[in-house]
Order: sequence, then C-alpha cells, then structure tokens
Amino acid sequence: MSISLNTPFRYTGINSEEADFLTHHYQQRGYRMKKYLNEDVRLWDVVVSLPETARFPKTPLSMLNPLWR
Repeated sequence: MSISLNTPFRYTGINSEEADFLTHHYQQRGYRMKKYLNEDVRLWDVVVSLPETARFPKTPLSMLNPLWR
C-alpha cells in the first residue's frame, strides 16, 4: 500500500479548547498541522495534512463469505 499524497483538511471556526485538543491529537500522531486565528478573533482554524492512499487494502479471504467467491 503506497501513500500517494497528503491532502489538507481544514477545521474552521472552532473554539480554543477544541483547537488545542486537535493540535495535541495530531502532533502525537506525527501529522503536519497549523493553527490560525480566524476572522472572528474568538475562533481558530486548524489545517492538517492527512495521508491519502490510492487504493483500499485487499480484503482477506477469511473475511469473505464462501458463497460470494
């Protein structure tokens, strides 16, 4: 399974508690992220680069119903 690209995902208009939780969560997992102040000074925007794969992994044969084969 190869990772094809990193797609930016945006959380817009969240409060500081939610933004801090997201930054802590994504930093623990090693993702690149940035936290920006929103137009409304009370809110934050968080942008995270999440990995995206080209294909789903193959389903193991033990998970398939024998009638479907």
